[in-house]
Amino acid sequence: MTKTTKYMRVTRKAVGGRKLATIGMAFITVLLLLAGVSTSLASSASSASSFKDSSSLPPIKHVWFIILENKSYDATFTGLNNNTYLWKTLPSQGTLLTNYYGTGHYSLDNYIALAAGQAPEVDNQEDCPTYETMSGSMITNKSSPNYGQFQAGGAPYTNQGCVYPKSVPTLFNQLDAAGVSWKGYAQDLGNTDTASAPHDVNACGGPGANPDTTPVVNPGSANATDQYVPKHFPFPWFDSLLDNGTTDCNAAHIANAFDPNNGLYHDLQSVATTPEFSWITPNNCSDAHDAVCHGNNLSGGWANATTPNPPVNYTGGLYASDLFLEHVIPEIEASPAFKQGGLIDVSFDEGFPAFTFTGNSFNNSTADPATAASSIAADSAGENLYGKNVNAEPTGPNTPLLTNASGDQLYPGPGDNAFVDRDPSTPGIILGGGGAPPAARTDAASADSGSTYVNDQAIVATDVGRSVTGAGIPTGATVGIVDDTPDVATKANGAGCSNTCATHGIFELFVNGLPAAATGPVTSITLGAETTATDPLFDATDATTGGGDVGSVLISPYITPGSTDSTFYNHYSWLRTMEDLFNVAKASPGLDGQGHIGFAAQPGLKAFGADVFNNCPERVCTGSSLDDHVVARRR
Repeated sequence: MTKTTKYMRVTRKAVGGRKLATIGMAFITVLLLLAGVSTSLASSASSASSFKDSSSLPPIKHVWFIILENKSYDATFTGLNNNTYLWKTLPSQGTLLTNYYGTGHYSLDNYIALAAGQAPEVDNQEDCPTYETMSGSMITNKSSPNYGQFQAGGAPYTNQGCVYPKSVPTLFNQLDAAGVSWKGYAQDLGNTDTASAPHDVNACGGPGANPDTTPVVNPGSANATDQYVPKHFPFPWFDSLLDNGTTDCNAAHIANAFDPNNGLYHDLQSVATTPEFSWITPNNCSDAHDAVCHGNNLSGGWANATTPNPPVNYTGGLYASDLFLEHVIPEIEASPAFKQGGLIDVSFDEGFPAFTFTGNSFNNSTADPATAASSIAADSAGENLYGKNVNAEPTGPNTPLLTNASGDQLYPGPGDNAFVDRDPSTPGIILGGGGAPPAARTDAASADSGSTYVNDQAIVATDVGRSVTGAGIPTGATVGIVDDTPDVATKANGAGCSNTCATHGIFELFVNGLPAAATGPVTSITLGAETTATDPLFDATDATTGGGDVGSVLISPYITPGSTDSTFYNHYSWLRTMEDLFNVAKASPGLDGQGHIGFAAQPGLKAFGADVFNNCPERVCTGSSLDDHVVARRR
């Protein structure tokens, strides 16, 4: 998401009265207690070996995963919008997962979770302000709740980098090792940019030639001729793919979706040319991200495909995504590979709660409990552990739920407070202050007239929501989004400065919850003394975890058309499912010996099973182990 949309800041509450203590190991401990399981990861890991649903997996040979953007289940699959192909036609052909959750906000952190099972980290929560490799190390202590997570170097909520080093494996590395063919298709990939900085410099679609040595500030956004954005494509964010030379970042693995010689339609013409796993990223218009598109919503090579006389317009949102899906899915379904027992999976990266514009969550929390519950539920977390649904997910080591002496959260967690609107009638509300309200203070600051951003070296995350006054500051202004990151310009040759550079503080001015411009030059600001210390929806017991209920629809001969499934799944569940379907464990044992990496290896995490693949004959889906499934799959 762009900074212009980030004025909607939020908190997540556990739904159904589950208030989880989520500080460090306590988060996993309480989560597992809620699920009624052991809190010892060592014993859980051994018991997890018997918790397998793989026997219900059908022998699927080809998977197509289409990932869309920024829509919650209640806005997408309920008829609220004019997107009948997605919410009517496709579920009538397969099954609809009504409780499939994103794992964070904004975009990139969800793609990282899908590809590698890594929890949100501050830079990928911010959609990567600077394209560079992060320092740090893998957590190898098997008793840690963050076992298998990459601990970024430096303090949380400072610039840490966005590209994971080679020590972090991905699903695609696992597929390589297992001999499974795969390909990432992205609409507009390789198009000529109207902007000065192209979005896709390296062969995996990244904005820089080498994130290890040459950081790139602001990876770019959509423009009229190139609506591809790297933050919606997982491949450029892992050195384990980038540093494989031509092994992964090549035409056999990365392609423009509508390339007539190497794109999706071309590859679908025979089983031999169809990858076993296909990742499909529409551009920033076709994925429902942009309401008004920068270019034609059928751009990117449609003239080379099969649609005759495609319309030309700039309407985005779910209307544009329907056009994209209605074009590519019939082509997939008509392919020889799909007819061999394929699987199409369509989902979204994160939720964009429908209640954001119909009510303020702060007000809702006190004025209208029913509306508040709906809004919070739409933007919470969820997964299934040991057969039990829980409105929670593991936090990870890079967005810690740090608290003060009063027990209030000082920083947002994986949910990043992305979609709670501040109460416009109470501009003094701040994030996680706790204890005594803060006193007034005056900071040296700078901003040009007309700028919505103010430079302030003293600004910190807990100043969000405080009132701001001073020459050039509009009436009623408050502190909006805060970014404290090292100044890339201080780096020698653009590298070699991991979290030790001069920190550059900046925040966005808000008025009534919306970005507002300075009315004149700014040289200093005063943050007001507050009479109210905290937002009651932002505290230690109501963790800001999750990316919202986005839903997912899956189509396969092994799925009953028109069925639904209310099991709690999320991006970690999806990754676990793909690992099981393609039996990567035979070459990549993963963290648990069963082929699972990152938080896909959580003990007891449920992958898609017989509830999803609900039309699999017993003679096909039989057995009690992965070995049985592999035999069936390879027949």
